[in-house]
Amino acid sequence: MTPFLNGAAQSFTPSHLLAIVALGFLAGRQAPRIPLSTLAAFAIGLVMGSLAVASAIRENPASLALLLLAASAAGLVVIAYDVPGWLASVLAFAGGCALPLNSPPHELTITNAIASQVGLALAALVTFAAAAFVSKLAQAPWRRIAVRIVASWIAASAILVLTLRLVR
Repeated sequence: MTPFLNGAAQSFTPSHLLAIVALGFLAGRQAPRIPLSTLAAFAIGLVMGSLAVASAIRENPASLALLLLAASAAGLVVIAYDVPGWLASVLAFAGGCALPLNSPPHELTITNAIASQVGLALAALVTFAAAAFVSKLAQAPWRRIAVRIVASWIAASAILVLTLRLVR
C-alpha cells in the first residue's frame, strides 16, 4: 500500500498540481456537458507516459513541459478564450504524457513501481476530474471570475518557476 500512496502523493507536487488543475479548468470550460473526451485523452496520456517511463528514457524536459502546459492552459482560462475541444484534448494528452515522465517511481521491485504509477495516475485523474467539475459548475458570474482568478495565480506561478529555471 505504501508504494501506491507514494505515487499518489507525487501528483500533488506543486508543478504537477499546477498543470493538472489548469488542464482540468480548461477542460471544464470547453465541454458542453461533461468533458469525457478530454478526460479520456488525459488518461491515455497517463498510460503512454507510464509506458515511456518503463522504457527507461534518460533525459527528458517533462518538468519544463508541465510548467509550459500549466501556463498556457491557465492563460486560456484567464482570457476566457474558447478553444476547440480537440485542442483541449491535445493539451490534456500532453500533460498526461509529461506527468509520469516527470515523476518516475523510486521503488526497488517491479510490482511496487507499477503500484506507484497506478497511484500517480489515479490521483491525477481524480484531481483533473474535480478541477473540470468545479470549472463546469461555475455558471454564476462571480464563480467564473473566481475560477479565472485561480487560473491567473496558476499561470503566474508557472511563469515565475519557468523563468527561474531558464535563467539558471
